[in-house]
Amino acid sequence: MNVFRIIRPPDIFTLLNAVFGFMAILVAGRACAGTFPHYAMVFILLAAIADGLDGFVARKVGGSPLGANLDSLADLISFGLAPAFLAVSAFHLPPLVWPVAIFFLLCGALRLARFNVVSGKGDQYFEGLPIPAAGIALSASVLLGRPLLTITIMLLLALLMISSISYPKIRDLRLMTLFGSIYVIVGLVLFWKHDMDDIIYATLVVIALIALYLTSPMVISRLLKKK
Repeated sequence: MNVFRIIRPPDIFTLLNAVFGFMAILVAGRACAGTFPHYAMVFILLAAIADGLDGFVARKVGGSPLGANLDSLADLISFGLAPAFLAVSAFHLPPLVWPVAIFFLLCGALRLARFNVVSGKGDQYFEGLPIPAAGIALSASVLLGRPLLTITIMLLLALLMISSISYPKIRDLRLMTLFGSIYVIVGLVLFWKHDMDDIIYATLVVIALIALYLTSPMVISRLLKKK
């Protein structure tokens, strides 16, 4: 099987997802040399946009035999490994805390593996918190500059990924465009601005967006009960 002959347009975006994730790791690794961690966040947001586009394009033109597995590998790099490494490197966390980051990575891998072998809740819901949401939330928490908060959030997000809680799949073009636009704006702010207040405000926008998604199972549950 010639891998280059079976690649389809969605796979290009998936590969971009992996590239952006690796760039985030490279930038995070240079935090000790004076590189600000918010630059790593920019690449993680770009990875999220690429991840959204690969799913959208796949639904329009069809996927390839590589699609599902390639997407999981890219997601593990961009939203599992990169955010965990960013947290460890940005705060210079001691080896005693590394198991929390390792646990986050392992839960992300288990979450992706389960998604590949189980149909879950169908086309409307994910089983467990999607790893892109977890990775973005963890990365955003790093920019708040509170190590204990980030460690706590990392543990919570890891448990949510392997939980059986149902989270809605966002496939509405308007919502996808809204999320993508917010990520682009926040990314530009993080890239161009060096004032900490601007960085914090941009970070809080992302956190609010993810928090809204985190609470969506409770909102949906209450709406269904009312019906």
